[in-house]
Amino acid sequence: MSNDLAVAEFIRELVPDWDDEVMATARFKAFSGQRSDWEPRFRFWRDLIIKIARNFRFLFLSPSQMKNSWFNRGGLVPLCLNDVLLEMYKSGDLLRVSDLGDPRSGRSSWILQKMMSFSGVFRSSNSIDIILNDDRLILSKILEDKAGQVIQTLSESHWTSSCIIT
Repeated sequence: MSNDLAVAEFIRELVPDWDDEVMATARFKAFSGQRSDWEPRFRFWRDLIIKIARNFRFLFLSPSQMKNSWFNRGGLVPLCLNDVLLEMYKSGDLLRVSDLGDPRSGRSSWILQKMMSFSGVFRSSNSIDIILNDDRLILSKILEDKAGQVIQTLSESHWTSSCIIT
């Protein structure tokens, strides 16, 4: 079974009313109004994305794959998905591959980039374009889990602080 079919089956198991037209119409609407109006839908989509990534151990997420495959219901895609991804990025749930920086550029450069990104210098009003143009996003929770696994493996294999990880 392909990953996309397995994801679709997983979604239907996780969300029993996934194929209900009334519920789909409500879930797939664009965000409008105040945050309190759309917060429950945001949490639904964020949690669903995280559950899918954890279940299938996806480190990299593709917005186009989410739209064209995972959440596509006969051509109908969630109009709020772009906003969900942007909010996840703003809150630190998602990272762009380019956000991680090039480790070859030096530690001080990486620290400066991180400080500037946390202060919001690089987060413009066109952040959604930046997110969607980068079709490889990283779910930070999965990255943390994988880093923990690496550390656990190293600690069990007599790794010492003089070892270098590349």
